[in-house]
Amino acid sequence: MKKTSFIFIALTALLCFASTSCIIRQYPAGKRTVSVRGSGSIPVEADRAVIVLSVITTAKDAGTAASLNADKMTKVQDAVIASGGSRDAISTENYTIYQEYDYVKDRRVAGDYRVSNQIKIFLKDKKLASSIIDAAIKAGANSLSSLTFSVSNPELAIKQARTAAVQNAQEAAKLIAGTTGSELGKVLKIEEVNEGHPAPFAKAYGNAMFESAATADSETPVQSGKINFTVTVDATFELK
Repeated sequence: MKKTSFIFIALTALLCFASTSCIIRQYPAGKRTVSVRGSGSIPVEADRAVIVLSVITTAKDAGTAASLNADKMTKVQDAVIASGGSRDAISTENYTIYQEYDYVKDRRVAGDYRVSNQIKIFLKDKKLASSIIDAAIKAGANSLSSLTFSVSNPELAIKQARTAAVQNAQEAAKLIAGTTGSELGKVLKIEEVNEGHPAPFAKAYGNAMFESAATADSETPVQSGKINFTVTVDATFELK
């Protein structure tokens, strides 16, 4: 009897080194269970995009810097709309005015005023991202904080990933049960591991790219890629 128990424990330990984690418990009343972790991942092509860009201007006085900025930002927003964007999809993210300072011979010297107007552009069609970026650059935008892609219907992908995770857990438990000479019984407990939803796939571009692209004839290449929606579950099954 001791030899049989030793073989069972050794086999259990070996199985738990596999890709799916597991725990087999022997209860005093003779009831045995197997606990596994299953996961499911569904890749989905991104179909939406969010662009965050800015117009930055400098001048000797705050009023001139602000006026120059307003003129350029108006041209940028008009260019975005002309390229397929919607006025309702444009919102101001941040607006700042401050005076720059420098140090000359250990003395703090006041410099030009710097005005930054940052906007967010939400696109329901990611295919517009490339042309809108180019149009904004040519119109006067000179800073791009981020280009982010997302999925319009993540609920469907999460549902599919959840189903795949449960199936993965059940298959792993069935394999363990069969390997130990048991049969898989009913599920006793199952819960989803809260790992949060996947973050959108993002790309960020620096000012150097803006400066080189502003005079380029070719269109800025943009690739969104796919977003993986992953769900993980912990499940406990009865062994018969």
